[in-house]
Amino acid sequence: MTAFFEIRRAAPSDAAALAAFATRLFRATYGDDTSAADLDHYIAGAFSAEIQADEIADPSGAVFLAMAGGALAGYAHLLVTLPADGPALLNRIYVDADWRGMGLASQLVDAVATECAVRGVERLQLTVYEKNARAIAFYRKAGFMVVGHTTFTVGGDVQNDAVMELDVSGRLP
Repeated sequence: MTAFFEIRRAAPSDAAALAAFATRLFRATYGDDTSAADLDHYIAGAFSAEIQADEIADPSGAVFLAMAGGALAGYAHLLVTLPADGPALLNRIYVDADWRGMGLASQLVDAVATECAVRGVERLQLTVYEKNARAIAFYRKAGFMVVGHTTFTVGGDVQNDAVMELDVSGRLP
C-alpha cells in the first residue's frame, strides 16, 4: 500500500521538531542493542535542535521531511562532498513505525536520489547497522548493493555496519 506524503525540504523553523523526532526514532531503532548511556551520549552530540538547524542550513546537504496530515512521519539527511566526483552520503533516513510499509521510505530515497542528480552526483552511499535486517532488505529492494563494511560508534559501543551504494545517475526529473 502506498499512502500520500508531502516530501519537502526542511526549514530552519523545523529544527526543534526534527530534533525531537530524530531522538525518538533513534532510541526506538537502537535501544534494544545499545545501552541507555551510550544512546544518551550519541543523541546529545547528534540530535539537538541546534545541530538540526545547522544541518538544515548546510549548503552541502539537504534535509527532507515527510509530512502526513501535518505530522512528521519520516526524514532523510543527505550530505554531498564537493566537488561531487564521489558518492553522496545518505547520512540518515528514518520512518516512524506508524508509517512503515506505505511507500514512505521509497519516496524519501527518490527525493534524495533526485537531489543527487540535480547536483551532478552519480552514486549514493549509506551505512546500515548489520543487525537491522528490515532496513537492509528495503535498501536491497531499492537497488542498493553492499560495497563494503565499516564501524559506527554509539557512545562506547562500536557497531558493525554495511556500506551500501546506489547508482543514481539519470534520475533528473
